Amino acid sequence: MSEVKFTVNVVLDDNEFIKIDEHVYTTRASLQREEMKIHIVDKCCLKVLKEFEGKLSQNVVDEWLLLSRALDQSCSFESNWDDRKILKQLIDGSKHSVSWYATNCRVN
Repeated sequence: MSEVKFTVNVVLDDNEFIKIDEHVYTTRASLQREEMKIHIVDKCCLKVLKEFEGKLSQNVVDEWLLLSRALDQSCSFESNWDDRKILKQLIDGSKHSVSWYATNCRVN
């Protein structure tokens, strides 16, 4: 079995994606089949990420996604989280437990 590497060129409108390091976050699900570094997010996530454009690293986004899942699983799935506050804490390098985020980042 041999490996073949393909280069894919895609044109996206500025409001359809955000690039963080070597990864692309987009609402266009059909692109995920094309490249492993393309991640599908919904429009509200993309909007929040766009607000922090230029301040994000892949590690921050990975941590945010993991933390969001942990909060949903350890707390009520119906709870709403202040993603902006969570991302700001992660960008600033603040170290908090999941319980801190559950207490301080819940939207009422």
